[in-house]
Amino acid sequence: MGEPLSYSLFFIEASPYFPKGALVELTDIGECFLPDRGDGQPDKLDRTTLKRCPPFAENVPPGQCPVHVTSIDPIFGDEKDVAVDQTSHWQVIIVPIPDSAAPLSAVAVTDRLREFETERFESPSVEIIDGREVYRLHIAWLRPGFYSAKFEFADGSVAAITFIKLFPKHFSDRFSELPEPAGTDIPHVPIPAQPNAPLGRSDIFSDKLLNTALELTTEWGENFCKPIHERIRRTYPTLTDAEIDELTKLSREAESYIYRLAEQELAGSFSEDQIVPEARRKFNWLSLDNASRLKNIGMFYARK
Repeated sequence: MGEPLSYSLFFIEASPYFPKGALVELTDIGECFLPDRGDGQPDKLDRTTLKRCPPFAENVPPGQCPVHVTSIDPIFGDEKDVAVDQTSHWQVIIVPIPDSAAPLSAVAVTDRLREFETERFESPSVEIIDGREVYRLHIAWLRPGFYSAKFEFADGSVAAITFIKLFPKHFSDRFSELPEPAGTDIPHVPIPAQPNAPLGRSDIFSDKLLNTALELTTEWGENFCKPIHERIRRTYPTLTDAEIDELTKLSREAESYIYRLAEQELAGSFSEDQIVPEARRKFNWLSLDNASRLKNIGMFYARK
């Protein structure tokens, strides 16, 4: 086996695809593979056109990285039909689902540079916007990089989109003027591949807010399955309708995931003591109380 690849940040000094000084992550040595040249197609870069970015300690806020959709499968329409919804709280790619398509069974997001699956959404929920089914792909937690999202349908058909998350412009502007370290031992900071990242990261909404929304969304009694807008505004009066809708969606995803684990436990493919740890691995904002409560509800429903 060959040596594992390592990765560093580079400024692109000359490219027909990117503006001068664009900051991207690429392999350190060997042939320089560019996963997406801006139209979804891969290419190769001449290393003489790259300038290594000096290491820096500043955190890159993933939710502030500009998103560019670079290609879409024709079944989704054309480029104007796929929209990016971006606020200070979330980044979402809105993908229309054609009327002729079979039910959506899964969506898989892949890091095209490292060639590994960063996230997989089983039995994803679609929404109706302006009378049309759409899927809202949440990507705020993804680091800058080159990605594809594969949509798998119940009849076995597959369609995909590709997109790039760029570094915020102030990173490129600030660090492109720094001198590259001299000498043969050019220091670099390899950036490790991320493991499967959890949904609903606290850099989108706070953990406390997410758990409050989950408690209200899954409340029993007279508020069972009722909208949470009025109730959550008693504690968080500045939340907009769109933000509350997003919180409700994230809550339903966590609730559904725990209920599916409970069904797997009943089927014998998952043990009861694994449910809460697995749910909290998947949704790292999930409190122990909420996870345990929903596990008990899920096991009750699974046995009915």
